[in-house]
Amino acid sequence: MKQNQGNKEYPPGSPGALWHYSISFIADTASVAEHYHHCYKIVVSLDNSFECMIDGQAFFGLKGFIINQSIPHSCFAPDANVLVNFIESDSLLGWQLRDLLAGKAYLNIDSVLSTEQYSQVLPPNYTELSNETLIPYVNTFLDSLLLNARPASDIVTDERIVVILQYIEQHLSETIDLEHLAGLINLSSERTRHLFVQEMGIPFTQYIMWQRIRKTMVVAITEESKLIEACLRFGFTDQPHFNRTFKRIFGMTPGGIIRYCRVLM
Repeated sequence: MKQNQGNKEYPPGSPGALWHYSISFIADTASVAEHYHHCYKIVVSLDNSFECMIDGQAFFGLKGFIINQSIPHSCFAPDANVLVNFIESDSLLGWQLRDLLAGKAYLNIDSVLSTEQYSQVLPPNYTELSNETLIPYVNTFLDSLLLNARPASDIVTDERIVVILQYIEQHLSETIDLEHLAGLINLSSERTRHLFVQEMGIPFTQYIMWQRIRKTMVVAITEESKLIEACLRFGFTDQPHFNRTFKRIFGMTPGGIIRYCRVLM
């Protein structure tokens, strides 16, 4: 589903359509055990406040937060409907979130948006509206978080990493070998591994895992394929393997998200 992003330009490998660079969904009574993930996460309540444990610190009465990569956290929101966004590190939004967080473990949504702004994330009748109608609202909300972040023109990705990202995108259903990628950009495997972390802020193997998880979910939902077929297509040995990996990263099972949440794709 292509979304109109105005004149905004996105780096190679991260098209403007929301589902290309994120997993976003609306959940009610969202409570998840402690977990962490190698992407950025933005959560905002659509009604009531909720509780959260972030990096060992308890928070009460939260309306939302932005959390950095690899920060352990859990949420308890029995009375709240929340919009959850997992953002890829290689997207424009990912780069800008890294800049906004500036090394902090998290940011309270109150420090970035006014009460009026986050109370208008989605229209009051969002449950009656189609995904096609809602996704531009989500994009507007995400953009509003980054008014003070550096513009895209100031965020430069090494062209060698762009080559790697494009290759990964085109070969996710195959075995992806770091040594082969290193050859494509004329570097050693170790130097390529170091450059990838330096540019992307995430280890190579973990990035590949994120991409395969995202693609599996996209195919399972947008193409209405069976989850087990999508798992096998993108390199998971079986559905239990995918389920374990997904829950470790996102704190929920993929089936739980598909059945009980409204995925915005």
